[in-house]
Amino acid sequence: MNRAIIIFLLSFILTFKIFGQKADSDRKSEVVTLKIGHKVPDEFWTHEHLFYVNGDTVRRNLQEYKGRLLILDFWMIGCSKCFLHQKEINHYKELYKDELAVVMVNGVKTKNNYASIHSYLNNKWFLSLGLESFSSIIESTYLEEMFQPDGYPMYYWINHFGILQTITFRNILDRNYVAPFLDN
Repeated sequence: MNRAIIIFLLSFILTFKIFGQKADSDRKSEVVTLKIGHKVPDEFWTHEHLFYVNGDTVRRNLQEYKGRLLILDFWMIGCSKCFLHQKEINHYKELYKDELAVVMVNGVKTKNNYASIHSYLNNKWFLSLGLESFSSIIESTYLEEMFQPDGYPMYYWINHFGILQTITFRNILDRNYVAPFLDN
């Protein structure tokens, strides 16, 4: 092969590689889907979420839960089981308040938004549950992409090291069920 052609090809490849790397580094990082045994990325704790808190909204991150057992409780409107177990979960949240946190999450895939959630939480059925307060991350794309729930309710258990320890479809924070991840 002609030396000029080789030099041209090498310079073309090098130029393409340099510009390709620059373009890759300029891209915003994509959300990585977690599997059991994976550690959540550092940005998981600092990413801001929209929280619905008793009818109001606030933006905050999950930093306050770092170092505790964190359960992400994915739910949607129309899932009665998603709410029927909340009194039991609240019991454990109070009993282990320094070691356990449960955060409800409603993703964009559910097509539930602030207005539909607010209306649902003020209907007779929900009010009959007697829950004193309600808080949830709503309209979440970030957590939905990271965990990809395929049913409701779904519980993602992140241990105090920040590792996704298990995924359950059943609420195992129940006084009639011995919770395997809490020391008694």
